[in-house]
Amino acid sequence: MRSIAAAAALAFLATSAAADFRAIDRDLQKIVDGRGKGDPVAGAALAVFRGDRLVYAGASGCAEFADDGKSCVRALAPEMKLRAASISKMALALGLSPLIESGRIDLDADASIYLGWPLRNPSFPDRPITVRQLLSHTSSIRDPEEYWVDAPGRFQSLFAGRAAYAVSDPAGDRGPGAWFEYANLNYGVLAGVIEGVTGERFDRYMSRALLEPMGLDAGYNWSGVSAEARAAGAVLHRRTAGLWRATVDDAAMRLAEPPPFRAAEGLDRAAYLSAYRPGDNPTLFSPQGGLRASVIDLGRLAARLKTSPAVTAAQWRYDPARPNGATDDGYFAAFGLGAQIARGGGDFFRSRTIIGHPGEAYGLYGGAWLVEAAPGAGFPDDLVIAFAVTGTERKPAKGEHPTFTVTEERLMRLGMVAAYKADAASPAPFDEGADARADVEAVLTQASADGKSALLILGGNWCHDSRALAARLGEEPLKSLVAANFHTVFVDVGRRDRNLWLPRRFGIGTLAGTPTVLIVGPGGQLLNRETVFGLTTADSLSAEAVTDYFRRYAAPFAATD
Repeated sequence: MRSIAAAAALAFLATSAAADFRAIDRDLQKIVDGRGKGDPVAGAALAVFRGDRLVYAGASGCAEFADDGKSCVRALAPEMKLRAASISKMALALGLSPLIESGRIDLDADASIYLGWPLRNPSFPDRPITVRQLLSHTSSIRDPEEYWVDAPGRFQSLFAGRAAYAVSDPAGDRGPGAWFEYANLNYGVLAGVIEGVTGERFDRYMSRALLEPMGLDAGYNWSGVSAEARAAGAVLHRRTAGLWRATVDDAAMRLAEPPPFRAAEGLDRAAYLSAYRPGDNPTLFSPQGGLRASVIDLGRLAARLKTSPAVTAAQWRYDPARPNGATDDGYFAAFGLGAQIARGGGDFFRSRTIIGHPGEAYGLYGGAWLVEAAPGAGFPDDLVIAFAVTGTERKPAKGEHPTFTVTEERLMRLGMVAAYKADAASPAPFDEGADARADVEAVLTQASADGKSALLILGGNWCHDSRALAARLGEEPLKSLVAANFHTVFVDVGRRDRNLWLPRRFGIGTLAGTPTVLIVGPGGQLLNRETVFGLTTADSLSAEAVTDYFRRYAAPFAATD
């Protein structure tokens, strides 16, 4: 069993009563063993975020089996990269977004303009296929038997006949923009759009525009992934005749140079890539399913959806009164620009909106989902839950929710439990019984004596933002920054009805929210009068944003690295 809580979680767990995640770890092992609903699998990994804070990451099972198909050579860990299957489509949409926002791509323009060749459904020759339709699977493109081209073939050849298109149907309009039907090939076309607009090979563009800026050691078909992460990557398996057999990403594939792509026998791969012209074959690096990333990486990508409203806005919703798409027995209810949209029900996230993408291929079932906050329903924070189950022998049974299998539902529920376990264990430093006046005078005296500033944090243990700020203060590099520059005291203000003499002392008449932060210089002056309420949404702010806030008020002579 591997369970980590990465930098953000480790720091606050080390400085407070640590959350007991052993029950979560045991439940992951039960999934691997096939106890409960579901068959035995090779491995299961889970990463959970509250806001942008990683609060749990764990895994159970095996990342690689020996040649005998029985002995586990390497245990699965949540930081291991693995083939994420169709979650890759969500990443592509996030990578495409800057081109849309900058105006280089028009969502409603004919995709042919960007491809450099005419893309038209022969059954609907007068209706252009747009980028919006490709992203939302309403393009009328369908998956032929093979939705890729082996190098040195040309991608355009896939569209020479009618196999890649919907045909007219007397039951209703199947043309571009009218009907939803999920198709992998849409994302091969979108990779072609990216290559046509940027003049870059798809895998390199995704690394430069999305993955590297996010600090993710990830890439399509291992392109751009560090040698260390490739060597440590997880193999995907299926069970055959009782033995675990690799289906993809054995050592030879993970470490191949150049990175692996489908090619004709005998092709000089390095020479081909050296001479590659963007647009010739954008399916080379599997834009529809080839992303290699850890569950932690996938969680960070799903969290990115919160800042990409264009991706998450529904472009298609199923209309039962006038059927307008293939729902796969209710699996699809709504779709955005590269993200699937569902709604919780019953005790499964109640009525919260769930946005993200599933993945299934080579024995893997995975998902990366943003569960939106619903403060009025008792869910104050966004949750992000990313998971992968490897080595499935057959398609798992559907769960109670039509979008998830029974195993996926178990992992989503585990994610919710882990999130709130972490919350229960986060620091609770606001003491109702403390002598606040004495505590404040003590830090003001210390500040006056040594030239540091006094850091007075006004909040309450009932307030998740107050506790989140306390947790942030235990994380590096902020922990060292604060220790070097401030004397800190936490003051309980109840529900803004206790110890109100303190803000008034410094000219703050009304507490607009908690936590309120007062930074008092060694001369007794309030240094942050304009920003005392700047951290009242601490649980939703990034670690960098919180650190930057305090860095502004750090003494210039203090070491902060």
